Amino acid sequence: MSASEEITAPISRQAFSWPLSWVAHYFIAVAGAMIIGFLPEVFASRIYYNTGIEPYSPMIAATAFLLGYLAAGFVFDGRAATFVWIIGLAWMVFGIYDTTRYWSAVWSPEKTRWGYMLASLFGPTLKCGDSECMGELLYTTPFTASIMYSVGAYLRKRRDARRKT
Repeated sequence: MSASEEITAPISRQAFSWPLSWVAHYFIAVAGAMIIGFLPEVFASRIYYNTGIEPYSPMIAATAFLLGYLAAGFVFDGRAATFVWIIGLAWMVFGIYDTTRYWSAVWSPEKTRWGYMLASLFGPTLKCGDSECMGELLYTTPFTASIMYSVGAYLRKRRDARRKT
């Protein structure tokens, strides 16, 4: 194998595996945290029901953090795990667009489009109840889970780097 083949071969494999790893980490962060964290969320949500932290699903977020900290290094090589928040942010931006695009003052309990978006995606249960709080489940919880997964993976990576030095 020539020198140029040795240099380009890993790059081509990496160009395919990194995006695949990135998406796999996102699904582990969101689906894994929602499946594993569902029961703790159900039982603990009584503590923070109708408060400002409720839309962020704290127990699911904590589960995502633990998944990022404990499991991210075992999926592919774990490098993409710290960037999972970017997919979550893109999904949240789409959620903001989706929530506000058909807003109408005729049927909305909120006076403005942005007030409706804030109530639907970031509001306590009494404010998002008109939409069954589906925006929180579909957009806010995955966003929060992806951020916490990335933070957990980053802290694990930092800990491992300190141990090597």
